[in-house]
Amino acid sequence: MEELYNKYKYSFLKRTLKIMQSPSFGGMLMVFCVFLAMVFANSPYKKYYFDFIHMPITISMGSYVNTHSILDVVNDGLMVFFFFLVGLEIKREILVGHLRKVKMALFPVVSAVGGVMAPAIIYFLFNHNSPNVIGWAIPTATDIAFSLAVLSLISSIVPIGLKVFLTTLAIADDIIGIIIIGILYTSQLSLVPLGFAVLFLWLMYILNKIGIRSTFAYTLLSVLVWIAVAKSGIHPTIAGVLAAMMIPVKPKVAFHDYVKRSRNHLKKLIISEKSRVNILTDEKAKESIFTIGELSERALTPLTKMEVGLHSFVHYLVLPFFAFVNSGLTFSAETEIFSTVTIGVFMGLFVGKPLGIYAMARITTLLKIASPPQDVTWNHIFGAGIIAGIGFTIALFMTSLVFDGQHAADSAKIGIAVGSFCSALVGLAFLKHVAPNKSKSNNC
Repeated sequence: MEELYNKYKYSFLKRTLKIMQSPSFGGMLMVFCVFLAMVFANSPYKKYYFDFIHMPITISMGSYVNTHSILDVVNDGLMVFFFFLVGLEIKREILVGHLRKVKMALFPVVSAVGGVMAPAIIYFLFNHNSPNVIGWAIPTATDIAFSLAVLSLISSIVPIGLKVFLTTLAIADDIIGIIIIGILYTSQLSLVPLGFAVLFLWLMYILNKIGIRSTFAYTLLSVLVWIAVAKSGIHPTIAGVLAAMMIPVKPKVAFHDYVKRSRNHLKKLIISEKSRVNILTDEKAKESIFTIGELSERALTPLTKMEVGLHSFVHYLVLPFFAFVNSGLTFSAETEIFSTVTIGVFMGLFVGKPLGIYAMARITTLLKIASPPQDVTWNHIFGAGIIAGIGFTIALFMTSLVFDGQHAADSAKIGIAVGSFCSALVGLAFLKHVAPNKSKSNNC
């Protein structure tokens, strides 16, 4: 009996670790935090939840005193890491990814423009006679992590080109969203801090050009850029993207040099292995191991090291915590479940996204500007458009900027949650049952 129990326990732990290592785990964790926030916000303990997210945090250095709530710290501070990671991904895609060639990028990028315009128009139609019309940007966002996690559930029956299309489209959508935040949600501009931000960015650029590859130096300067941008009146999350653009993409040691020098030390270790040396006492073996480790560190680009280093922190801590502090909406008699804001956000995500993406993709093809990826049918494009209606992260973030502390914020969050949930389910069902990749022929 004990042996059976141990076997079951080992199997359970193995399955749990496998789930935690899957690409969709971050999305699952975020959904759990959204659910947890809603439960707390509608329980007898809701006072403790709202007291927690509005709890003041004070930073004091001499005569300098600055106080912000946990909600502000998350939205204006921790989310900078998310946007910094997005900036790194955008830079990588521009240099070596799907955005490196205009012809490759044009089809999904132009489609993304349609996926931004249509939701904004739909929201505007429902709210044009209301002060809440300022929330038009909320349903324009696509959550890249959630969308790709959902698509990965049926990756075996859709062409690889569809994942490339959705990835590029979501990245282009992020770029548009960042521009919207930078332009529309900037308070009164202060030129002196803005000048310092430009100075720090210029310094990062110079360090990059002269071959400095220290991640510490770029991290420190990125923090200074964030502080200066925040003081300038521009939303501080923009600092993350701007700083990411200055991160070097060249390593200290060229790849062929790394292989050559590492191979020499590896040969020494192979010889040492045959003589059965003790790694605790053999200085030469230890030196070779340390040298290979140092070479490996220097062979990676700062951009790669930062991207890998931030991934778990952002997806397993920052985004779930962001979801927890921003998703606590309380349902009461005053909650407008079917308000024009809720309907506008829901319709924008669930209807506007696929229609805008599909329509713009068709126009792009008819005008012979670009064409769909190989093996990707028009049904695939429409299905990906439905999945692109998953708008969690940026949509919630924009809600916090537009409707801070208003009843309209709760209405928008309901629209985001329901619209994203429906987009995920319907998109999966559509691609699985209507548009599976049954052949290699391109039916476009």
